[in-house]
Amino acid sequence: MKNFLKKTLCILLCGTMLSGCSKKNTPDEISVESGESAVSSPFPAKSCGVTLQKAPEKIVSLSPAVTEIICELGFKDKLVGISDYCDYPQGLTAKKVGSTENPNIDEIIDLKPDAVFTLSALSEREAYTLNQADIAVLAAEPPKNMEGYSALYKEIAAAFYGKEKISGEKETEKAVETGANARLAIEKAAESVKLESFVYVTEKLTIAGDNTFENAVLSLSGENVCKDRGYVSADKAASAPKYIIADDSLSQTDLSASDTLNGFIQSGAEIRFVNASAFERPTARTLNVFKELAEENSSASV
Repeated sequence: MKNFLKKTLCILLCGTMLSGCSKKNTPDEISVESGESAVSSPFPAKSCGVTLQKAPEKIVSLSPAVTEIICELGFKDKLVGISDYCDYPQGLTAKKVGSTENPNIDEIIDLKPDAVFTLSALSEREAYTLNQADIAVLAAEPPKNMEGYSALYKEIAAAFYGKEKISGEKETEKAVETGANARLAIEKAAESVKLESFVYVTEKLTIAGDNTFENAVLSLSGENVCKDRGYVSADKAASAPKYIIADDSLSQTDLSASDTLNGFIQSGAEIRFVNASAFERPTARTLNVFKELAEENSSASV
């Protein structure tokens, strides 16, 4: 009997000890890797093909377009270095550190940024030197179509928002919605203009065909009569257009110097001049091209 009581007591004590050791986690103690109950973090996340462990606190932009977009997104205060050509928005105080073609690598490293943004690739040597200084190089892709335009916004926004989710009809990443909204704004602006058919003439008197940003934007309001890819001579236009849209650094005299363009003018094509920076800097200001065209069309109809 005594042996039985001793054994019973021993079993009870062991059970109590094991119970204490096998205490279940409370909800607050669930691991961040435990599936649906995990607390999701927006980082690590990818921006421009580079994995970032956290949002950058100090950045350098070697592209005027990227600088504008960063400021649009509300991260102007994170800019410690900018391109020599960055002149918008007004009031930029970040240090000028060259350009994508000729960056001052030593000055960039001295600024100790977390990331350097470009709109075209740096040389391998320059990118390697920055990476060795623990600086991420984020080379965005210049857009050639509207998908590329929204992707540009999305990739830049992703560096700051990561995989942050927002509520809506369905859960969406904030960076993705930023890109979608940027594209939607241009598409809505395009509704104010009906171009019917057009050609766009660059500063070099070439015309913009398929796979160019000029074509992508203006095609929201009309049909480009140039079906070739890239920038080609004016005689590649398939037919005379209703409108000749031209870089405002040109004049009608410049356009008339081209036999093909002069033929269009003589056939009744109407000339409209727009600020070429709307295409050279694919930012929210790109939609201003439609405001300019709407104003010119309104003036012409008076």
